[in-house]
Amino acid sequence: MSIFYEEVHTTCYNHELPTNATFKVLEFAPSNKTRIIEVDRSVIIFLLEGKVQVSCNSYRDKIHQKGQITLLPRNSSCYITILEPTVVVSCSYVQNMNFCDRFSFTNLQHFLPEKFKYDFCLLPIRERIMEFVVLTKNCLTDNLDCVHFHELLSKEMLILFRAYYSKEELAAFFYPLLGKELDFKDFVLANFLKVKDLTEFAGLANLGIDTFKRRFKETFEMPAHKWIALRKSEFIYRDLIASNKSFADIAMQYNLSSQAYLSTFCKRFFEKTPQEIRNSFL
Repeated sequence: MSIFYEEVHTTCYNHELPTNATFKVLEFAPSNKTRIIEVDRSVIIFLLEGKVQVSCNSYRDKIHQKGQITLLPRNSSCYITILEPTVVVSCSYVQNMNFCDRFSFTNLQHFLPEKFKYDFCLLPIRERIMEFVVLTKNCLTDNLDCVHFHELLSKEMLILFRAYYSKEELAAFFYPLLGKELDFKDFVLANFLKVKDLTEFAGLANLGIDTFKRRFKETFEMPAHKWIALRKSEFIYRDLIASNKSFADIAMQYNLSSQAYLSTFCKRFFEKTPQEIRNSFL
């Protein structure tokens, strides 16, 4: 179906302007090739058709199929293999979004069970959510792509999430983004790949190094140097198996001193050399 006055819509200043939340329709054909997904914003993915094998950070080879929703956190190491013809509607956003003025995103962490262990949680697309997603897909396909439309969609999506999922389900789904200091956590997720060391990171945050380390451990429940090394290992593993980058380029990209140190790093985290990792995947 076409929209009236399409040229007026598409030439408007507000058409396709960047927004806090942006919806897209994506289609993929099946392929044996592993595809790297760059995730510079957190992304909610509604899978309308098909089946995909997803790896995200330390969670590898998870099956995401028709009728499910997944979350890819900001600046996570993601790569996928398309197993069946796939259609998705994605919503990418810069910061954590509140459900409404009576229930904020930060409240979700109180609904996690004791000793909760995250395992790449998927949500079912419930009936009313499916109706919303299909309508969104159809409108975007019709080229209704106004900034105000995206803003309204993001608000409606979160109201529907709150209405049709329990707080426990939402807490488990959004777990990678939750924490005591959401702004600090979002800052770390946005910048950890850009800095060379903790001193530079603390300076970027306008904090003393000791204060930065303390806040980091309180937020991520892990020392900063250990968390950053673990995240780097996931990106390095992704690039070894899903790209043709040379070992020297990978070492340089992730601020490792040399190709020899890359080998030491891989043996520490994966008990294999970079070549062994690449060979085993091939």
